[in-house]
Amino acid sequence: MLLGGLWHGASWNFVIWGGYHGALLAVERFFRGNRQIREDWNWLYPLKAVGTFALVMIGWVFFRAADLPQSLQVLRQMFAGRGHLLLANWHLELIGIALVLAVVEEKFEGFERVMKAPMLAYASALALMFLCIEVFGVIDASIPFVYFQF
Repeated sequence: MLLGGLWHGASWNFVIWGGYHGALLAVERFFRGNRQIREDWNWLYPLKAVGTFALVMIGWVFFRAADLPQSLQVLRQMFAGRGHLLLANWHLELIGIALVLAVVEEKFEGFERVMKAPMLAYASALALMFLCIEVFGVIDASIPFVYFQF
């Protein structure tokens, strides 16, 4: 993973990013041991998924920031409670809805049922999905492709 970090760029940010992800993988392998990855679902699954997502997002701060001081500043703002909350209330509500939908899908296979439903129900679900993407997924700022900087 360190080599993968260096492949992305010759700066401390990328070395830390690769090392951090390598350390997370090592910790996961250490605690899992020789056991198989369990495919059965339990109620701890959403908590594990959110925890994994949070740990990975911390690592991505180092990948996206311009330099090490900026990375540390972003992490301080994330954890020291200073600065502005980047999420509005409706963002938090969407996160909650997404988590509920993820649990419903994993536990009850809700989306497979929609796909097997009559055409009107399937088309309505697709239309609702596209509406949500249009309303919530479009922003005014252009975001350049991250690899253009290399």
